[in-house]
Amino acid sequence: MRSEKITMVSITPTRRSLLKPLTGGTRVTSKVTCVSEKQTENKFELSKIGFVILAAQGIEVNVKSEWKTDLGWKVTCGWETLSNDTLQSVRLYNNGQQFMIYRPEKHGPSKSEVFRTPDHTMDVDCTVTSERGQSGRCIVTLEPYQPPIYDSTYTCEVSGERPMFRIGKMDYVLKSLVPPSNAHLEVVPSEDLATPRVMLNCSSQGLPAPSIFWTVGDEKAQADFTRREWNASSKLWQTWSSLTFTKTKPSMTVECLPEINRSNETFTGKPAVYNAASSKDINANIFFGAIFIIYHRLS
Repeated sequence: MRSEKITMVSITPTRRSLLKPLTGGTRVTSKVTCVSEKQTENKFELSKIGFVILAAQGIEVNVKSEWKTDLGWKVTCGWETLSNDTLQSVRLYNNGQQFMIYRPEKHGPSKSEVFRTPDHTMDVDCTVTSERGQSGRCIVTLEPYQPPIYDSTYTCEVSGERPMFRIGKMDYVLKSLVPPSNAHLEVVPSEDLATPRVMLNCSSQGLPAPSIFWTVGDEKAQADFTRREWNASSKLWQTWSSLTFTKTKPSMTVECLPEINRSNETFTGKPAVYNAASSKDINANIFFGAIFIIYHRLS
């Protein structure tokens, strides 16, 4: 009787399966091929002696974020296991380093913790929303103390209980980017009413600091003054830009456009437009309104 020695086991992931999924979730199948080695006179002959189809179902994990005004980022990790599974743990990572683990068996239906660094504060709140932790969420509120420069990768890893120990995991890149707000334009008229000159002040906020571009008619214009400042309350950069404009034509318009360029992508806010003709009508209405009030007070 000739004996054969098993020398290699090959595990090849595949999406093809002869089995139908049981219930919801993501099916991952693997084909395990066992190979025997038979020695001949001049070479080794590899022959398949069989294969097994294994089917496993995963945990659905979803991570998203939103910017909260005057607070920072809100990163939410939500999960949902199969109906026959139980939550074992949720692990949270920042740039590959674990900073929190939540175990319902140990911590109960919820756990909250605050992490402080010189650059920011992370307020974490994990809660299960169904029996046996089959669904729930962890919310990370990230409040920056200083202007963020680099992107961060947050990872949420959710594990089920024995005997399957199913795992769901998702990486989420949090970009240090907040698109510029819509431009806000203020008009400061000259003290000399006979001078057709006004000072236009345009502002916008975002991350990183927005640039403001001026256009007079169809031509680009250079700002007289530009300033940027980190706002600790809004957690954003504030940009101010000023332009002195002399009205030469009643139909002349001036536009200021906030823009952020990052990683070859351009983000813009809604521009603000100054119309010389409209401002003339407004100034006239203000003037005649003031005359009307003074007249009635004197009478």
